[in-house]
Amino acid sequence: MSTTHVYAGPSLDAEAVRVLLPDAVVHPPVRHGDLTAGPAGAGDRVVVLDGQFFQSASVRHKEICEVIARGAAVYGAASMGALRAAELGPYGMTGSGVVHRLYATGLIERDDEVALVHTDADDGSRPLTVALVSVRVALRRMVRSRVIGADDEARLLTAADHLPFTARTWRGILHQADGVARATAEAVREIVDGPQDTWDIKTQDARALLSRLARTPVPPATTAARVPTTVHMENWRRAADSDRLTLLTAAQIYADDYPRLHHRTVLQLLTGKRDEDIHLLERYAADLARQRGLLSATGLRHWIGTEETAGTDERTIARALVRSYRWSCGLAPLPALADAVRATPGAARLCELIAEVDQLNAQLTDRGYSLRRVSRAALHRHCCRRWNNAALLPTLYDRGFTGVSDLEDRAVRFAPHLGLAEPPRLRLLDR
Repeated sequence: MSTTHVYAGPSLDAEAVRVLLPDAVVHPPVRHGDLTAGPAGAGDRVVVLDGQFFQSASVRHKEICEVIARGAAVYGAASMGALRAAELGPYGMTGSGVVHRLYATGLIERDDEVALVHTDADDGSRPLTVALVSVRVALRRMVRSRVIGADDEARLLTAADHLPFTARTWRGILHQADGVARATAEAVREIVDGPQDTWDIKTQDARALLSRLARTPVPPATTAARVPTTVHMENWRRAADSDRLTLLTAAQIYADDYPRLHHRTVLQLLTGKRDEDIHLLERYAADLARQRGLLSATGLRHWIGTEETAGTDERTIARALVRSYRWSCGLAPLPALADAVRATPGAARLCELIAEVDQLNAQLTDRGYSLRRVSRAALHRHCCRRWNNAALLPTLYDRGFTGVSDLEDRAVRFAPHLGLAEPPRLRLLDR
């Protein structure tokens, strides 16, 4: 099933994106690493409207090329998307809109033409200043509609250009511009005090692209040119994989309902079915196991304890398949499992918990503590206590660990936090 991923913020908020593309997955403004770590693949569409560059590193060109190489169609407009599309047009990124055309034709060149200050994603990424390109296009349209004259346009544009993007507001522009009559300033203010999409070219470009994509079928997956691997690209991939694995490990350890998510996701991967009904998935999996001889009677006895044989044959076989997925089926779905965790309502709380873990570890490091000193036996005790003293090995399998050594390797980062008197309770699927 194809998915459209939209990275948006000050140009168009998430609610407006969903009105135009109801099935889109909306992300905050794109940052370096987001696309490499993201789930977009063959047949998907990625729309870059807004991106960060001041508070974090901006999205790299090669990251976009890698997503294109996966078979996704990548579009850019409005802001960071327009800039990157102008730069990467020859490499398969599709640009759209006035801002993209201005960059592509060389009429504007500077990155700060689209720069502005906005609130955090939690506050809707609301714009607090105005982009120079938005001022440029708005003033040109006012000249054409005879609201202002060409001389006033030049004065206002000069004032806007002299202001840093962190302080560029319409009020500041009108205050700084010399020789602009009060009546002219009032006419400009009346226009820009109106709805953003009536004068802001970035918002208009964003709306136009999403409206076009809403009418356009998702293109078939294409075989794109291979992206050459560089040291930097490999490091970015490793960082993305590391972040994914950390999120997944935290869910495996802390989330009470992770086994349910794990069971369903692995069965979906095994069977190729997207059903949510767990009984149907177990039936499909049992049929698949019988057809392909995936589990012998000996194999079932290895993965299912004698005290667990109650229930239907289908459920027993499905449980054994899920527990043995990396051995008997040749499947290693860690990225897919991490993406499933990230899509749950509880993922945000999980990210907060990881930050708490890292903060605690940093405090302990300052006091001379080292994670290399973590007792493996203590780690086992902490996890068993966290999991209501259930039998360790079956619980590890149901939580997606391959065994005790896998737990020890991946959970050591969380050991001090798990040793707290009352480890937090967390659910992924239910608020």
